[in-house]
Amino acid sequence: MSAPVQIHIYSDGGYFEKQDVGGWGAVIFKQEQELQRLSGWQKKSSSLEMELKAALNALQQLNNHNRLSAPTYLIYQITLFTDSRVLIEGLSQKIKHWRKNNWIHKSGNPIKYQSLWEALDTLTQQYQVSLKWVKGHNGNYGNTLADQLAREAVTERL
Repeated sequence: MSAPVQIHIYSDGGYFEKQDVGGWGAVIFKQEQELQRLSGWQKKSSSLEMELKAALNALQQLNNHNRLSAPTYLIYQITLFTDSRVLIEGLSQKIKHWRKNNWIHKSGNPIKYQSLWEALDTLTQQYQVSLKWVKGHNGNYGNTLADQLAREAVTERL
């Protein structure tokens, strides 16, 4: 049996209040080699929505890539790096409570972005993704690149 293939995903999202536009970016590394860059934007969004979309789009892209080209005998160790503590806490702790409470927050309000949370949870469970927090804007190459992709996705469309 061969050694696991290391996949590192860096994802980041941001919201530009004056323009009411959000952007997301992600970069996927396979065995420390850059595999793919992804980005997008959306009007009338939020920072959290963009964080969730960055991670989700990267995992979906990896899922599509694997279905088309990966030998079935390979074992992947996937780590998702994000500067969003909300994303990590949501997926690792809070989602169980949200489901149990029919996606209603203890305040009585519905949990925002339920479909994004559910899709992310499905993919992170399917691939047994490790979630790692990285301090944003602190010189980490992958995080800096994901942030840059998110910003460029917005600025190129303004």
